[in-house]
Amino acid sequence: MNIALDARWIFAETSGIGRHTQLLIQGLQALKSSHSFTLLFEDPELERRVKEETDWQGNHLLLPYGLFDLRNQLQLMKTLRTQGVDLYHSTNYMMPLLGVPRHRTGAVKTVITIHDLIPMVFRDHAPRSRKSRLYPIYAQIMRQVAARADAVITVSQSSKQDVLERLHLPPAQHGKVHVVYNGLDPVFFEKHDTPRHDPAEILYVGRLDPYKNVPQLVTAFAEAMKKLPNGTRLRIIGPPDPRYPEAMTAARQLDLFPYMDWEGHVSDEMLLDAVRRASVLVLPSEYEGFGLPVAEAMACGTPVICSDASSLPEVGGEAVRYVPSRDLYALVDALVEVMGDPDLRNSMSRKGLDQASAFTADNMARNTLAIYEELLSA
Repeated sequence: MNIALDARWIFAETSGIGRHTQLLIQGLQALKSSHSFTLLFEDPELERRVKEETDWQGNHLLLPYGLFDLRNQLQLMKTLRTQGVDLYHSTNYMMPLLGVPRHRTGAVKTVITIHDLIPMVFRDHAPRSRKSRLYPIYAQIMRQVAARADAVITVSQSSKQDVLERLHLPPAQHGKVHVVYNGLDPVFFEKHDTPRHDPAEILYVGRLDPYKNVPQLVTAFAEAMKKLPNGTRLRIIGPPDPRYPEAMTAARQLDLFPYMDWEGHVSDEMLLDAVRRASVLVLPSEYEGFGLPVAEAMACGTPVICSDASSLPEVGGEAVRYVPSRDLYALVDALVEVMGDPDLRNSMSRKGLDQASAFTADNMARNTLAIYEELLSA
């Protein structure tokens, strides 16, 4: 069978969806199955880079339009049929709806990955984002995607439940929604002797959208400082977003800048080093489709404190110290407890390594390929 994987979700600046897509490409190629794979690109430079980084040996197709171009809606499925493609997989929510019939089987099977439904679960998740401002259009697109795709992949049981409940899938179609946990870049599993920061460092990795609760983390750090090991710092890594200045404002009001490090986008190498060196990674988010920073930290042996919301207990298992989301003083207590107890951190580190072992690119690729084969054999 000929499978087309949409590599246009890999952008010039590294993103979570881009890393997910590239790891899936590498994992599928490593399986050495009998199937033929074709990668779809729009940008010749990204095509060259991805093929080089993945050592891609399969087919590739350079398209003259992007994911959100009207021509993608009108022409992609015809192009895939011409190329003899049997199955098309988009690793994020967008698909060519105009080329996919709703109530009959198309010539090309379609698989769509829906990582989360944050805009539907939390209407005020990021009130200044495009998805929030155009919410009715977003909601209708997601419902049409779920209805028309032959198979939907989600990255956690929590996300699957959201898809079933919020996208109005009838019970007869529930079986087409599958869970495939994200795979991690193998570098996070590599044994290392990178020392922890001294003085200790609390790390946050992610965006500044309101549902991430970064202002709460900043405030909790200020509350906990008197009880934390001397010199403990808070490091925040993630793209700056002037739409949501609340965390920066809180830090300024609490006079925390001398005790914090703010960084925007960093290289993959810098991120890996930051996670390895942190004393603890904290993710107080109200919702995560998967919670990649939690899994990456565990794979590095770094203890994790996170909220008990959505998919995070699935990912963290018994290795993580959980706090109720939006509970400031529970987060303060967790920071003081974990940072003040080296034996506890060592125990969390060992448990985290075991827990993270399930989240490999090989597992992700094998489970995804099984869905392809089941769909095409039906």
